Amino acid sequence: MSYRAIKKLFFLLLVFSFIYCGSLSAQQTDPLKRQVTISLPGDSLIRTLLTLEKRTGVSFAFNPDKLRSKKVLASRFVQVPLQQILRQLLSPNNLDFSLVGNDIVIVPVEARRWTIHGHVRDKTNGEELIGATVQIPGLEAGVTTNQYGFYSISVPEGNYQLYISHTGYETQQKYIHLSNDVQEEIELSIQSRNLEEVVIQPSRVTPNPILLNEQNFTVKQLNNAAYYAGETDVLKRLQMQNGIKAITEGSSGLFVRGGNSDQNLILLDEAVVYNPSHLYGLVSVFNSDAVNNLQVYRDYMPANFGGRLSSVIVNRMAEGNSKEYHINGGINLMSARIAAEGPIIKDKGSFILAYRRSLLDVFQNRFKLFNPSSVYYDINAKANYKLDKDNSVFYSVYIGKDNLLSENSYTNNWGNLTSTLRWNHIFNSRVFLNFSAIYSNYSNQLDLNADTLSQKSQWNTGVKDLTFKADYTYYRNPFNQIKFGVSTIYHRFIPGEMFGQNDFEFNISRDKSIESAIYYSQQIELNKSFELNYGLRLGYFRNAEEKRNLFDENGNLLKHDEIRIFVKPEPRINISYLPTVNQRLFITYNRNYQYLQLIQNSTLAFSSLEPWIPASVNIKPQRSDHFSLGYRYAPDNYNFLANAYYKKLNNQLDLMDHVQIIRNPFVRSQLRAGKSNAYGIEMEANKIAGRFVGSLAYSYSRVFRKIADLNFGNRFVANYDIPHELKLMAKFDVNSKLSFQSFFTYATGRPLTLPVGYYQHDGLNVPIFEGRNTSRFPDFSRLDFSAQYRLQTRVSGKRSLSHIISAGVYNLYNRKNPLYYHLNSSPDENKRSSVEYGFGFYPWVAYSFKL
Repeated sequence: MSYRAIKKLFFLLLVFSFIYCGSLSAQQTDPLKRQVTISLPGDSLIRTLLTLEKRTGVSFAFNPDKLRSKKVLASRFVQVPLQQILRQLLSPNNLDFSLVGNDIVIVPVEARRWTIHGHVRDKTNGEELIGATVQIPGLEAGVTTNQYGFYSISVPEGNYQLYISHTGYETQQKYIHLSNDVQEEIELSIQSRNLEEVVIQPSRVTPNPILLNEQNFTVKQLNNAAYYAGETDVLKRLQMQNGIKAITEGSSGLFVRGGNSDQNLILLDEAVVYNPSHLYGLVSVFNSDAVNNLQVYRDYMPANFGGRLSSVIVNRMAEGNSKEYHINGGINLMSARIAAEGPIIKDKGSFILAYRRSLLDVFQNRFKLFNPSSVYYDINAKANYKLDKDNSVFYSVYIGKDNLLSENSYTNNWGNLTSTLRWNHIFNSRVFLNFSAIYSNYSNQLDLNADTLSQKSQWNTGVKDLTFKADYTYYRNPFNQIKFGVSTIYHRFIPGEMFGQNDFEFNISRDKSIESAIYYSQQIELNKSFELNYGLRLGYFRNAEEKRNLFDENGNLLKHDEIRIFVKPEPRINISYLPTVNQRLFITYNRNYQYLQLIQNSTLAFSSLEPWIPASVNIKPQRSDHFSLGYRYAPDNYNFLANAYYKKLNNQLDLMDHVQIIRNPFVRSQLRAGKSNAYGIEMEANKIAGRFVGSLAYSYSRVFRKIADLNFGNRFVANYDIPHELKLMAKFDVNSKLSFQSFFTYATGRPLTLPVGYYQHDGLNVPIFEGRNTSRFPDFSRLDFSAQYRLQTRVSGKRSLSHIISAGVYNLYNRKNPLYYHLNSSPDENKRSSVEYGFGFYPWVAYSFKL
């Protein structure tokens, strides 16, 4: 054998010896592989582990509280590896172990979790129920359905009893053996007075933002409140809520916690509604026959909503009955309506078609502000279809139009068109997607120079939007939900321009904008007493303002857009403390940006001459920092609420004094920016169940503004500053057929600017003003009363005709509440001003039916 061969053999033997010795060393140093001989008596697990520790010299680490009740059976082991002994002792006790350094750490075995998911629907018509509660009291776990009726809850394997409940519906119980993921579609029946309600013991449920600090209205709640002339009106119903103000009678404007009316995001099936009013606000554009659910956010605004400062109002259109066909409608002194709904394919798809038209021209009603020839109408249509158990599509359309004619033949026509295509997709039992493509178009035409036909022209304003958005929800567990998504809106603005004449130099320049956002939010239960909701929205806004009257050196008209880009983060957080299951103390902070601004005449409570303009080179986006502290106590059948808030608003715009909007191409340069501060307290007590229900609400709030070049640079109260407001609502069910309802409101008169004197000029009296909003209207109050009588008539088979006859009195004690003041230059002191009053005592009757 050569020297080289001997050398190679020696090297191989050395490597083999090293590997073998290392293997022996590893076996000797790994305590889990150590061979053990031991006899163990039946005893507690902790004492058994201490015995093993003494015999083997191995250190065990564990939480005594987790092992205190655990026991083991007597056993004997002869030359058995320690890891096999531990498996035999720990597995029956649902425990596991791992080697960490020189210690063996013992931990509980986490049971595999499975997920129950699906939708909660109305059993009679198949409509999804928003805010329904699905809970497992034994685990103190539960969730609420999202705005599409979807729920998902993940719990360990086992047998469970589910309780599913919703306001106005019978609570349902389900027994489920959970050994894999389960899709459970649940249908609830409308509550019957003859059946005993299932009582659920209070338990903690992961909050849905719509139920956290906000309000959620069902169709039944909305239809129980008739307004002027018997009209059931969604926005008027909101004005009856504490902290939501209407600055004058007959207006649909909503002023929420120090915010202006344009600072509310109003959505109809996710489409923005820029003008929610018919007849300048006397009626809203929302037909009660086509409404499924209404949600209002005022405190914590989830990160998936953005673009407004004060509130979010989400109006979800009804989807139609997926089980049987129905026709319903009604008539009152204001309007007539008709709706049809039914299945496309039973339990797979449905439709609804609703039409409403005013009757001013039929009854020759005169409402002081409107010619009897004035009319409005709206159409709602929606269809949906379930492609399979994980995919559904929805398509809805709204068309509304006002044609108002004044006695001197001037016309003002405006309308909204919205269209929404949605796709709901369930990726798996924990991940839900809603994808939407949305179109919105608001247009307004006002006659100008109508004295002669040849001079007649129109002033046009409007906004068109095209939106795409995707919203994901991840249900990690019953105490941890995550939302994230993205949205993009393409805006086209027509702030104001002439149609019908060639004087285009009076047009306000157009804008084209892109408004995009990405967001992330999470709601998580930290422990039994603390819950956290937080989110971040990152907004991007790019505006291109068309520049007019630009020419090159040869006199040729140039096309040029002035670009401005804004990127703004919007954090928000809500921390809740729950001392008991029916009490909640919360603190909230929201930062919001608003990139669209409504130019409006602040002296009037209502007007159609209100163009929308975007943030641009010279106009910064509005910003709001909103702090809120609240308390809610909700024992059985009652709830008590108290809330205090402070809101700081920047870049608030207002027109300079005496500025015209129409035919004013320089209106942007006549806007002035400033700050606004709002604060207040709101207190409310409600009885929510039983034959008698009611609420008593009081709010104190103030709103101040400080804007350069206005009011000599001094702070002034906003024209929607209404310090005191008291609202009382009561409803009594005599029996299943007859009920009575009453509503009373009292409010401080809103501010206005009146002259402090006059001076003579060319024989006319010219008013002298010292400050803005230094006067106030008289205090406002009104009492309404109504009654409803319900009956059913058998038609054929199971088919019956339901009737509701309603009658009431608006303004029962005939209070004369002023709408606005007229100022003129008459030399007669007694004719310098006059007052236009609102609606006095007005009895009404209404009828509705469902077949």
